[in-house]
Amino acid sequence: MEVLKARYDLLVVGAGVAGCMAARVAAGRGLSVCIVDVKPRERIGEKVCADAIGKHHFDRLGLAYPRGEELKARIKGVRVFSPSKRVSYFVEGNGFIVNRRPFGQRLLRGALDVGAELLDEAKALRPLIKDGFVVGAEVKRKPEGKMEVYAEVTIDASGFLATLRSKMPPEAGFPTKIDRRDYCVGYREVRELEGELDEPDVCHIYLSSALAPGGYAWVFPAGEGKANVGLGVQAVEGHPNPRSLLYERVLSWTLFEGSRVLEAGGWFIPTRRPLENMVWNGFMVAGDAACQANPLHGGGIGQSLLGGSLAAEVASDAVEAGDVSLKALWVYNVRFMQLMGARNAELDVFRIFLQKLTDDEIEYGMSKRLITEEELARVSEGESISLSAFAKISKALRALGRPGFLRRLSRTLKLMRAVRSHYDAYPEEPEGFRAWREEAQRLFEAAREL
Repeated sequence: MEVLKARYDLLVVGAGVAGCMAARVAAGRGLSVCIVDVKPRERIGEKVCADAIGKHHFDRLGLAYPRGEELKARIKGVRVFSPSKRVSYFVEGNGFIVNRRPFGQRLLRGALDVGAELLDEAKALRPLIKDGFVVGAEVKRKPEGKMEVYAEVTIDASGFLATLRSKMPPEAGFPTKIDRRDYCVGYREVRELEGELDEPDVCHIYLSSALAPGGYAWVFPAGEGKANVGLGVQAVEGHPNPRSLLYERVLSWTLFEGSRVLEAGGWFIPTRRPLENMVWNGFMVAGDAACQANPLHGGGIGQSLLGGSLAAEVASDAVEAGDVSLKALWVYNVRFMQLMGARNAELDVFRIFLQKLTDDEIEYGMSKRLITEEELARVSEGESISLSAFAKISKALRALGRPGFLRRLSRTLKLMRAVRSHYDAYPEEPEGFRAWREEAQRLFEAAREL
């Protein structure tokens, strides 16, 4: 599509799920919107991913469920296996495995149909800053070369690498890089199987520090006779190659005998709480660029849809009011923390705890049902783990040994509650943010020391 002007109400960098959702919502509310993406239009939507998304995300945002070529499989829950595979937890929950390119193309069409414009095969190079405000971005596109695209508000929805956020000035307060402990390096393949999955409507997750250090392996349905199989490892210095681990320790399973590769690729998976602040003057961050994915499993499609939608709503109100300052955009932080961020911060504490466990400790905890399937289901819906139920179980088990492990788990659950309470009290105005952030940092330093 030919871009008709170089100034817009909203510039969205990245045409992934967060970016397309933001563009659709903002354009639907009457804003002039430009989407910039490095891919050609026909490839927008392509992404290396496990491709799962819960049904409730569509319900929350009023989106039509995937169907036709968008839909690979319907799922009814997740089964989590212990390192020995002798113990498993089943967490019920309806959802979908989507075909990312057709799904992404639908989201893009939804934005273009309400007036957004697309600048494809264009790379955002840096934010344009004037008088302490982001006023757009410098973009490079062939054959035009470099150009400047101006906007009242710019949203960085460019994914994990955060093209603009990573180049923001220090006074904006954004991290230029994410701590290596807080993301995983993943590799996955979609394979055609000779046989069938045991549970073709259930996602399987395998916990094991030996199999996938600091992460997990997965086997998800990917359509009839197909599986999405992958493995992610914590991206700490010297981490093992996830592709090598997948071939050595997963693809050797009987299920994959005679299977053939249909798709393959690797990428980075953010596995931390959302950024403590996601706005500045004239600037917002959404999706993986804001670390909005679920910290426990890295699933981010639904969270990115929500983040993009919220960002667009706030940006639209700010543009209409003629005030796109940090203070005016701050409500985006508040709303996201209320709807998803506080829960994700709580789960991040548990993620840090899990990454330190040995396989023997994981096996013990799962076999003794220290946290029940029902509690995991409630956590997935945003509730906290019950401390009273855990206290009863742990008291009965102390005589069986492992008091140290039980104490660590108890401290972790209490810290999760403290983090949830702190994020539930996220400051309504930016003036209270510094003190709030200092306490948040203290809480997560405590989590690292558990």
